[in-house]
Amino acid sequence: MGYEKMLAVYIDILGTRDSEFDDLDKINKIFHEELKRLKKNEILRNKFVTSFSDCAYIIYEINEYDINNEESNAFFLFIHEALTDLSYTISTIQINNFMCRGGITYDELYYDEKNNIVFGPAINEAFKLETEAIMPRIILNDKLGKKLYEKEDIIIKNKFQKLVRKDEFDNRYYLNFLCAFSKLDFMDYDEGLFNGKILLGDKEYNFDECYNILKKKSIKTIKNNTNHNIIAKHKWQLKYLRQHLKERECISEWHHCISKKIIYI
Repeated sequence: MGYEKMLAVYIDILGTRDSEFDDLDKINKIFHEELKRLKKNEILRNKFVTSFSDCAYIIYEINEYDINNEESNAFFLFIHEALTDLSYTISTIQINNFMCRGGITYDELYYDEKNNIVFGPAINEAFKLETEAIMPRIILNDKLGKKLYEKEDIIIKNKFQKLVRKDEFDNRYYLNFLCAFSKLDFMDYDEGLFNGKILLGDKEYNFDECYNILKKKSIKTIKNNTNHNIIAKHKWQLKYLRQHLKERECISEWHHCISKKIIYI
């Protein structure tokens, strides 16, 4: 027994307090099915998932080869894979008309899966980060976020949308969950964007379908609401959606130019 350094994620579904029973029943079933999917993912073994109502902790062990060397590319790729998988869960919740907020950190913790026990500094910080997120974001510990953000520049070289973004709102690093629609093959960094449909829950969506659903939901909520906190969250989401779409269009244009062998001097 004792603490070990692991990746800790805490997520909370927003907007459930005033929801009708049927909506709550639906989103809770979807949420817990997604948690089961995360648990069963064989690529990212050795993880612990515990949930209560509309909140959950997801713990990833990092203890193979040189992955626990925080300066290695292996460490970065493992974290990147974990956050990519998490982005599917967040996208699934979003597409079903609910938002998420949360925190991600890499620090010491202890868990006992058999007895459903988890505690430690990483657990406390992930929860604290969720309370600081304010907007519908999954924010990262500043040290981890900065490291991943800069590492993406080195390895991916700005050819792809970042999985980790830095928010102009308060300079916090957060998960770009719509990267679920951009598949990156780590064996070939020039593979490009994946533009087909992905499975979110029990349905498939392409990026345009997801984008339009989230956009319409936020616009409708803003028009029909007087609660300034709720309006602020949906305005933030609209800004996030527009930024992601703009980046995606720029990258698509870049790939089109490459495919046409256009060289800019």
